[in-house]
Amino acid sequence: MDQTILFAALLAAPAAGSIASLVPKDGVEVVASVTSSAASVLVSVCLFVLGAAGAYGPFYSDGLTKIMIITISSVFFTSVVYSSFYVKRIKEPLVRFRWYYALLDLFAFTMLLAVTVNDLGFVWIAVEATTVTSALLVALERERTSIEAAWRYTLIVSAGLVSSLLSVIFVYFSQGTLLISSLTSEPIRAGLLMPLAVGFALVGYGTKAGIAPMHAWLPDAHSEAPSPVSAMFSGILLPTSIYALVRTFDLLQGTASFEAMRYLLIGFGVFTAVLAAVIMGHQRNYKRMLAYSSMENMGIVLVGFSLGGIGAIGAAIQIVAHAFAKSSAFYEAGNILVAFGSKSMAEVQGVAARLKFSGYLFALSCLAVTGAPPFGVFVGEFMIISQAMSVGNVALVLLLAAVYIYGFIGLNRQSVLMIFGQGGTALGVSEEQPSQAQERLGENWVSVAVPLANLIVALAIGVYLSPTLFLAVQALGH
Repeated sequence: MDQTILFAALLAAPAAGSIASLVPKDGVEVVASVTSSAASVLVSVCLFVLGAAGAYGPFYSDGLTKIMIITISSVFFTSVVYSSFYVKRIKEPLVRFRWYYALLDLFAFTMLLAVTVNDLGFVWIAVEATTVTSALLVALERERTSIEAAWRYTLIVSAGLVSSLLSVIFVYFSQGTLLISSLTSEPIRAGLLMPLAVGFALVGYGTKAGIAPMHAWLPDAHSEAPSPVSAMFSGILLPTSIYALVRTFDLLQGTASFEAMRYLLIGFGVFTAVLAAVIMGHQRNYKRMLAYSSMENMGIVLVGFSLGGIGAIGAAIQIVAHAFAKSSAFYEAGNILVAFGSKSMAEVQGVAARLKFSGYLFALSCLAVTGAPPFGVFVGEFMIISQAMSVGNVALVLLLAAVYIYGFIGLNRQSVLMIFGQGGTALGVSEEQPSQAQERLGENWVSVAVPLANLIVALAIGVYLSPTLFLAVQALGH
């Protein structure tokens, strides 16, 4: 089969789902979105198995592209399914639910476009379009804080992407083309414009990826958005922005300025990870805590891609494993919010006693996103720190080790207090009526099966890829 057709089908599925969701008939939006997201997963699997590196009409594919499309489409699918449980519990949504599903489909469409199109200019347009399609989703619950978060998100990331537009312009004037296939196959012309392009890409795309100090929008937007939207933000929007940054940075390989820009990106990545790890353990809002965890992971991922070698492989593994584990955590956070009616950890205690499954799944998801073995994030982080050791960067090794340990303790200490602590009120439901309590808490098979499936994938990635740790160990000997 012509892979150009497959790429076109990959984008057509969420676009068609978005249009079909607007049909003014109850239930159509759910069926259309579930069908389109499932189709996206099927096509992405075909591309993952059959695809090869190179240009296919207006599209471009390599190993990183295939990893990104299967991750985006999978988290998109699970978020749509989980939305069927979550959004109907929103009493006064900002927009009709058919518009919610239509925007969710378009949000996925823009991210898939960003990682498949063979033109850096269209990559920028697609990343910018993710803001347009997702801003209203942040404010869906129509609370003052969610509306403020949506405005802050829109203003900050749009201002940041002006910087990435300058990056695209510099690439074009330096190389005479924006085609990724041409830029990656032909020698790059040396000059001042290319390192400037990477610097502006770091600021612009780094803003959307939550790289500090351009991250001010992230904790608010992730904590105020509905849980399925938060899952897509943390699991796939942030990596999509990292993808755009890495595409620009990789163009510098073989030039005199490559090493200098490598250390610049490593510096920003480490600063982001350290800052997030320190702040994360002191949060009082469990969704903000998860948001800072995402920020920490993206900082580590940026370090991995900047190091190259097995570090870049580890970064790619971490993107996928983190996407599934973090989306699982946000789905379970949604279950907790529905049950307790609060995002405050002080008011959410004893989750395991109130929710039969979600408490334990939330605890496991927190372990997964902080790199507990044998989950996939552990494999990615181990390979990144191994690459740092193999190049003899002792300071970086120590910093990464400190981030891993501090972030692990901070997040899991907080989650244990939530899950097994005493107190908390589940919407005023008494302990004497467990069957009625369970009904009012709203924990059904969808709200349990979806996060459980994502958590199993995060575990399977770690188990399946554990043999790749031998690559990391071998790298230590060189």
